[in-house]
Amino acid sequence: MSFEKYKITEATLLAKPTDIPDDHIAYNPSAIWTVEDKVGKPHDIMYVRVEPDTANSKESHLGKSLAIPYIVDVGDFRKPLEPYYDAQEIRGEDPALTRINRRLANGAIENIWLLSVVDAQPYPFKPNELRDLHTRFYAGKSLDALEHVADGPEGMKDIRVVQGAPESTELHVFGRPRLSEANGNITHTIVDGLENLNAKAILDAPYVDERMFPTIKGVWGGVNDAVQVGRDRYILACHRAWRTGEHSVHYEPVLFGYDVHKKRVVDLGILATAGDFPKGKVKNNEDVDLHDVVFTGGGYNGGLDYMTFGVGDGSLGIGKLKKHS
Repeated sequence: MSFEKYKITEATLLAKPTDIPDDHIAYNPSAIWTVEDKVGKPHDIMYVRVEPDTANSKESHLGKSLAIPYIVDVGDFRKPLEPYYDAQEIRGEDPALTRINRRLANGAIENIWLLSVVDAQPYPFKPNELRDLHTRFYAGKSLDALEHVADGPEGMKDIRVVQGAPESTELHVFGRPRLSEANGNITHTIVDGLENLNAKAILDAPYVDERMFPTIKGVWGGVNDAVQVGRDRYILACHRAWRTGEHSVHYEPVLFGYDVHKKRVVDLGILATAGDFPKGKVKNNEDVDLHDVVFTGGGYNGGLDYMTFGVGDGSLGIGKLKKHS
């Protein structure tokens, strides 16, 4: 089973958006997609996780995160991000943006946006403790008219949905069950239409391959983007992580090739490490050292020309991808 491999070039950090307060951080972006504003002008945009820089035992960011859309210039990574006002802000963490099909009442198929975020809420009187967590899905023909359409299972992050056959409403859904506090893996199922995307369908999905992330050895991970490279063939842009000490972790972006029909997966290698990026803002966290974290974001218009990243849980990373043997 052969899949093309990729390597990163021009890895760098994007400047923090100027409209974000000094005591806030911007990181963990979505994939980049080209959209047209209300007057028909095209823009490349991505959603960005923005929240107070307070991920520590004194004060929590829980329930305060926003997914905010920004314009990014893929031709010049040095240009600052600009707010994109023709799309909604959504409350939540780790946004993922994609295009899918849905069937209308008259039987016609319509291509729409699908945005997901993680809604993590604290206890009312214990603001630093997680009460519940769900992935929320929002869909619509326009990014300024998204509607809440589905929720994932309780406690599950890193759920990614990708369009199947282009002429259908078939959706491929990649989930990440939580086996324990620091473990996860990847599951896969197919649903016939957005109306069938629900917590039970995601929860009942079988594993892609339980050996992908050897949780028994303390490794965890999940899918951040899924790119179709042939019928029944996907490249999964994932993160893979493990603890490197009592108070430190390592996250790395890694690609996997997955053949849906053959139910086989192949490791295509690591895209980048923290050392490939300039030094940037690292989240203020008293409990965990996050300097060695590179969290995969997503590709570009459903392809792999560019890849976005969260770096140090406090900065925005980006790079070009090139095929290599």
